[in-house]
Amino acid sequence: MPATAVPRTFWSQAALAEAVDAAFAEALAEELAAVLGADRPAILLPDTETLIAQAGIALGPCPPDPHVPSRTTQLLVAGGSLAGRAAWWLVKHAALLTGALLVQAARIAWHIIANPQTEPLLPRPALTAGRRTKTADFLEATSTHIQEHGWTQFVLHSERGECILGAEKALVRSGTGTRKTAAVANTYLLAVTGARSVSAWNDQVSRTEEQVHAALLAAAARARGSR
Repeated sequence: MPATAVPRTFWSQAALAEAVDAAFAEALAEELAAVLGADRPAILLPDTETLIAQAGIALGPCPPDPHVPSRTTQLLVAGGSLAGRAAWWLVKHAALLTGALLVQAARIAWHIIANPQTEPLLPRPALTAGRRTKTADFLEATSTHIQEHGWTQFVLHSERGECILGAEKALVRSGTGTRKTAAVANTYLLAVTGARSVSAWNDQVSRTEEQVHAALLAAAARARGSR
């Protein structure tokens, strides 16, 4: 089969576009002439380039498709966003934890300053039977007070309750005992626990409320039975 020569019109994109524009202009002129009639004066149309410009037709190749990120790029962007949120969450909660620790450290320091742990391990004083009874009653009252109001550490009073010294001060203020009675009661408490400071013994990390009540009641029993 003989080869068919390709028309010059199809040799390039520009030639093809020019041929289409010419055909479009020719067809437009024919339609206008048919509408206006042969007896009307001839209409002089602008050249092809002017008609195309007036019609707002964009010439040239189509613009490229918008860039769409690859799946890997999308995953990297999403991972970076999640990593940023996780880092912010860690920084925020680390700051909150640090603040809570600083507040607790300040409370402990204030408790140490306001209540120095200097109670010496004194020998039990020689007391009359009546004083021993008052001392024992005071120790038992301290245990009862903590049972009713709760027990705490590192501070005299908190929303959780009161430490041993805080409970004793509350009893003294209420008239249940005197400061001297509390001091004598603490000598029995120190003798039972073997500690050198009531507040230090109360504030030990491993201390429990059950141990506090057991020590107070043991000191009360010792005070009653002392000679």
